[in-house]
Amino acid sequence: MKEFNGNSRPSARAAFVAFGWLNLVLGMIVTFVPVMPSMVFILLSLWCFSKGSERFHTYLYQHKIFGPPLRLWSEHRVIPMRAKVGTVVGILFSVVVLVAMTPEGSTLLFVYSGINAVAILFVLSRRSTPPVESVQEVAQPA
Repeated sequence: MKEFNGNSRPSARAAFVAFGWLNLVLGMIVTFVPVMPSMVFILLSLWCFSKGSERFHTYLYQHKIFGPPLRLWSEHRVIPMRAKVGTVVGILFSVVVLVAMTPEGSTLLFVYSGINAVAILFVLSRRSTPPVESVQEVAQPA
């Protein structure tokens, strides 16, 4: 696990914790909305908790559902194939909905599609599995 590197000022820690919880709740809500990727909010909440609360950071990092993908990203910059497929399908679905709802030739459509194309390229350019060395380290503890 990455080390806790919290802030020493109580007011800053409280702000990070509050913003972390806000992002965690948003991440859980947008899990059911195909237009927004939930993992962005979960990653942001993990970062906020790493600055504000070791307890919440550890809880989220070791969570039964959110923990494994967070650890894969944090330790290896890996996005599992299932998450990639879900992300790309969600993005494409949101673009199709936007195309159906916006007037032809709308600038918004082009900007939104361009941003989503970059997001898809980023997601697809990440590895889907951790490096072999790290898998062997997990399988054979020292």
